[in-house]
Amino acid sequence: MFCPKCGKETDASGKFCQWCGADIDTVAAPAPVAAHEEDEGHEVGIYAGLGRRFIACIVDVIFVIILGLVTVAGFGLFRGLQNLYFYVVQHIPADQLTVEGSTGALAGSIIAAYGIMLVIVPWLYFAGFESARSQATPGKVLMRLVVTDMDGQKPTFARTTLRFFAKFISVLIVFIGFLMIGFTRNHQGLHDKIAGCLVLLQDE
Repeated sequence: MFCPKCGKETDASGKFCQWCGADIDTVAAPAPVAAHEEDEGHEVGIYAGLGRRFIACIVDVIFVIILGLVTVAGFGLFRGLQNLYFYVVQHIPADQLTVEGSTGALAGSIIAAYGIMLVIVPWLYFAGFESARSQATPGKVLMRLVVTDMDGQKPTFARTTLRFFAKFISVLIVFIGFLMIGFTRNHQGLHDKIAGCLVLLQDE
């Protein structure tokens, strides 16, 4: 065995260390390190629950719809929004809906309009606001929430971009990824876990 005081190997049958004379029975051994505390991670703030985040989401969706419509109108793509309805619901032929008179031109107008409405504007809105100094969209500001990385620091635009596009996975699995917010330890949705983000209550 080794002496807990000098660290040298000594006779296991003896009561005293043959090197330094220390009483081996009374010298306390160092306490074991509690490794599980490190595994559990450290608290960086108060994690926001599903209720607050849902209300913030409703507010943000309203803003995104308004910004999307304004952007589509500004680019002259509002006709593309109408074309999907006319073609799918009213079954009007493509040659009557576009100047070119082709299905490709019809599909192009629809993709451009809905791409801006459903992808481009929401991406720039969420990723831009959440990586900005406020770390929050207007909806989150209203509910006093901020988005951070796992250390509680301001996330990068790349990280909030990943967080935004990861939301589409939650949509594809019947919104289960969003419901995870109410059951996970840090109230993280699937998109939060993928991007390595947290949503915290803002400090007073």
